[in-house]
Amino acid sequence: MVKNGKTTVVAFASIKGGVGRTNIVILLAKFLAAAGKRVLAIDSDLNNSLSYHFLEKEIMEKTKQLNIAKALGDEKNSLCDFAVPTITPGVDLIASTPYLADLRTLSERRLKRMVPTLNGKYDILIVDCPPTYDNIVLNAVNAADYTITPVLKDLFSYNAASFLSAKLPMDAEEFKNWFVMINGYDKRFEESKSGRQYDFLELYQKGEFPLTPVETWLPWTAQIHLIIDYHKSLTNAKGNPSAVYNPDLHKAVAELAGCFFDEELKVPEAF
Repeated sequence: MVKNGKTTVVAFASIKGGVGRTNIVILLAKFLAAAGKRVLAIDSDLNNSLSYHFLEKEIMEKTKQLNIAKALGDEKNSLCDFAVPTITPGVDLIASTPYLADLRTLSERRLKRMVPTLNGKYDILIVDCPPTYDNIVLNAVNAADYTITPVLKDLFSYNAASFLSAKLPMDAEEFKNWFVMINGYDKRFEESKSGRQYDFLELYQKGEFPLTPVETWLPWTAQIHLIIDYHKSLTNAKGNPSAVYNPDLHKAVAELAGCFFDEELKVPEAF
């Protein structure tokens, strides 16, 4: 939500890789831009996946000087000065860099102190965190209005969420609005009282994990690689040969995006 020009900050964090964190950030950023929001994404993962998805080769060259390590190197910097345009209109990005590894002694609150430089210029900042637990992740969590941990229906995802549930309240300066988000939800088993999906949902519910609304849980679909790897758009309407038709995925992304704004969002047919 943007109040008095304040930029809302959402961090996607998990110590487990492979849970779809970057894919969700991509879908969310594209949706919000298509809905008319001014979006800034930060890639803080050394794997650089978000940067490679969104940036053309010539822009990637610029990120040797314009990246998140350079930005965080001096607290007097304006984050806006390190943002570059992406292939998606309405989405800017501060790229990752291997030099993030040199910032392990950085204050865990520096990003939070720098976020006000975005106020009035971006509606939302989305941070794609690395699958680790260090001061880079804590910078994102401390700056965030919302922290989302995506999980799959497996024990390793559950263990990762349990770790964050225990550690973040102790380590974050002002821990608030942390939620677990199910990725790979299968509606066919909604009424089932047995099976893998039921077992893991029961684990999260018994553990009193704060779950995002069920409407935001992304369905697992092989089509995701067409959107992420081949840069196809996602649509909720049939008849668009250049877009992936998946109304369930489209609706889940729209519902997730709506969690971060007070006003009703304009839902694009495709993004």
